[in-house]
Amino acid sequence: MIVVNIFGKKEPIVISKKLGITLSNLPQDWQEGLIETMKEEIYYREYDIMKYNDLENMEPYSVKKIVEHKNFSGIFNPGNEDYLKEIASKLICVSIDDFENSMLQKKNSFLDSPTCEIEFGEKWIKLYEFLTRSHYNNKNWIPMISIYSSEKSLFEKTHVLRSIYAEMSLNIKVSPIIVNQMRIDNLLDFGEMIDSFLVNEENFYMLDYILTAITDDSNYNAYHLFKNYSLIEMIIGKEDFNDPVKYDEKFAFFIDSDSYGSNEEKKKLFAKLTRQIRNKIAHGDFVGVRKKLEKYATCFMKNYQFDYFEYSRENWIYLNICCELDRILTNAIWGLLSKSNFSRNIK
Repeated sequence: MIVVNIFGKKEPIVISKKLGITLSNLPQDWQEGLIETMKEEIYYREYDIMKYNDLENMEPYSVKKIVEHKNFSGIFNPGNEDYLKEIASKLICVSIDDFENSMLQKKNSFLDSPTCEIEFGEKWIKLYEFLTRSHYNNKNWIPMISIYSSEKSLFEKTHVLRSIYAEMSLNIKVSPIIVNQMRIDNLLDFGEMIDSFLVNEENFYMLDYILTAITDDSNYNAYHLFKNYSLIEMIIGKEDFNDPVKYDEKFAFFIDSDSYGSNEEKKKLFAKLTRQIRNKIAHGDFVGVRKKLEKYATCFMKNYQFDYFEYSRENWIYLNICCELDRILTNAIWGLLSKSNFSRNIK
């Protein structure tokens, strides 16, 4: 179960018919579990204050402050003095409520999220988060986050209250009820776009591959570069071009970085160098990789301030490339999901 930063009392809403994904309030037993989770977070916060207060100005979590905050006006009821229960009753989760009739049956007919795998709901939200960064996001979807994962809670500290406190820091200029409805509407748009893409089994497996690849990696290194480049290659269809120069032109189409502006030659050079670096990694040519990384730094990182107390030079270069590849990948995925025959229409 994945809890997202949408709040209020809502009837269940289907956001993807083909994947059986539903948005709803937490079932009663999960509400009780989240109350216990928040109690633990309050306890550990008090411990951290005692331990680190000389170094950092920290305040204890106040559930009363949350319920009474203006950013939750009309959502939480301050009159209900059982504040933890009030918060838990207004949390909203993403879950698979119609697994038997969903395309997830194609992958595993027994369970939508096997216990040793990342929850499908988390993959779904991660992809949504990823796409909101895209220059192609002309619908201006609002960024959304997972504030609790039942799978992650088994192994990691939870951050429900920290995430809710982050909501309190936002400068909301309209009613919080409107903001929450906008987030729901954005998810409905996302679900509709996904359902339109899932016209056949091949597209389902491609989507599942993309979801897993994006969710299961947070390290910006050679492997991240290799993975992202391969995903972009899969989406835009390298098989259409045997000529690397023509493929680099096709790849450059998705580069919208402000640092390149309208300099098409620089975009093509980025495409060429990243292709060469990816190929060197694939063939285990580590001497060749380092040479290409240095060439990249010469071309694209002339005024970069390298802090070698944070990363080695090589990892700074990987970080720079991977951040750009993330942006390119969001653009490619956005195009793919917006139009199922997308790759064939790229000129």
